[in-house]
Amino acid sequence: MNTLTRHLFLPALAATLLLGTAGARAAAGGIQDDGAFFSEFAKVNATGTINDVSTRLHKDIAVQTFAAVPEDMKAAVIHPDKAATNRGFSQWAEQLARTKKVNGVFILLVKQPAHLQVVVGTDTQRQAFTLTDRVTLIQRMLEQLRNKKNDDALIDAVNFISTTMSAHRNGAAAPVSSKARAVQKTGISSWLPTIGIVLLIWVGFSLIRGLFRSMSGGGGGVGGGMGQPGYGGGGGFFQNMMGSMFGAAAGMWMYDNFFGSHSSAASLGSDPTDTSHSDGGFSGTDTDYTSSGGDFGGGDSGGGFDGGGDSGGGDFGGGGDF
Repeated sequence: MNTLTRHLFLPALAATLLLGTAGARAAAGGIQDDGAFFSEFAKVNATGTINDVSTRLHKDIAVQTFAAVPEDMKAAVIHPDKAATNRGFSQWAEQLARTKKVNGVFILLVKQPAHLQVVVGTDTQRQAFTLTDRVTLIQRMLEQLRNKKNDDALIDAVNFISTTMSAHRNGAAAPVSSKARAVQKTGISSWLPTIGIVLLIWVGFSLIRGLFRSMSGGGGGVGGGMGQPGYGGGGGFFQNMMGSMFGAAAGMWMYDNFFGSHSSAASLGSDPTDTSHSDGGFSGTDTDYTSSGGDFGGGDSGGGFDGGGDSGGGDFGGGGDF
């Protein structure tokens, strides 16, 4: 009985640890819509993209919304001075990302006051989602939020992050892939046209040799009439010429199909060293964060976007809400 218990306990323990690790990993990304910003359809749609990014690229996309700033954060966030408010939102959002251990992008949304803050981990900034990408994301989201298109803002945001990270991943792998492809061409395919040229020269030489042999009387002379053996006998002029012409045509067909414009990647095989679409995602883990954001809501279309790369950076548009 003890042996049976031991055999059952160890796999159960391993499974529990595995599920616990997976649950902790999944908790870093996802959507926590406490502020009721989005429809269920939008959240399901966005969650599928978030899970794909986590699995394929090993990066998190986390979204958390609030109906209002929590009481314990109001003193740090709500200020008459716009710059102080921006700093408060930055510090709050970065602390949330740090607590969640987000390894990627964290999006904070608040209804009252209407504010968006986007946090990107410092490791993620270097390889997967740059500060320029963050500025673009904020501008896109603020425009949609300003027009009350909350679902569009969410779905477009996670899709933009996914496609941008994928582009950076493929771009990072491209130089290695191109070099490997050049090596492959130099080592394997560069001598193929040479074979074709040599083949054509051999065919042309055979044609000329047949012509001279016929003219010199080999296999029958050309001085006889049409009915004489010189024309119809074995190895005669027309036989040699037709054979050489057939050989030339065959050589040209072989060259065109194997080395010419009809050749394709399939004929040479795909590049086995091109891993731009099958790599294991990004390496590295975020341990620090920076953020920027802006206001939305209200009837004022004036600027409220803090486009700086540091916490509490300059407000590009001055006062007013998006």
